[in-house]
Amino acid sequence: MFQSDNPALIVIDVQQAIDHFDSGNRNNPNAEQAIARLLNHWRDLQLPVAHVRHGSKFTDSPYHPDSPYFSFKQEVSPLGREKVITKSENCAFIGTQLDEWLKSHGVTELVVCGVLTNNSVDATVRVAAGTGYRVFLPSDATAAFPLQRLDGKFVSAEDVHWIFLSNLDGEYCRVTSVDILLKELERAE
Repeated sequence: MFQSDNPALIVIDVQQAIDHFDSGNRNNPNAEQAIARLLNHWRDLQLPVAHVRHGSKFTDSPYHPDSPYFSFKQEVSPLGREKVITKSENCAFIGTQLDEWLKSHGVTELVVCGVLTNNSVDATVRVAAGTGYRVFLPSDATAAFPLQRLDGKFVSAEDVHWIFLSNLDGEYCRVTSVDILLKELERAE
């Protein structure tokens, strides 16, 4: 699976703010625990980790830097040596130092996880692939909310999640799972 011995883990927008948008209909309620499993393994192997957080431009947003909900969720909080990047757009590459940081660490492959599947995860995966990175996206380490279509109909969170993953797989990334990624890393040790 991996062609390098230095894949980076990119954790996107796993902040307390996400809970303010959840009406209880989010899919993958255990996504944070799956991300924590990846994060712990990356730490054990001393592989590069970047935590991306959204800093909203809107002062009333729970994602605004002055909000009490701007902090990372406890189970995925960065350690001192891990890179923290603040973005103000939907993509972790726009207006940030992410690409430079990855290149300075010799990274050519990424595992992208976080929230939301159909927002910042999707945007980041697309730009990463277009920038030349090989991208892996574990389906169990990301999540979506239901979406109201323009015609008024609703799409369930599970359907939103799988529609976006299905659209990304093969062209922009390889959709996989946390278990498969961890087994692959164990084989490489």
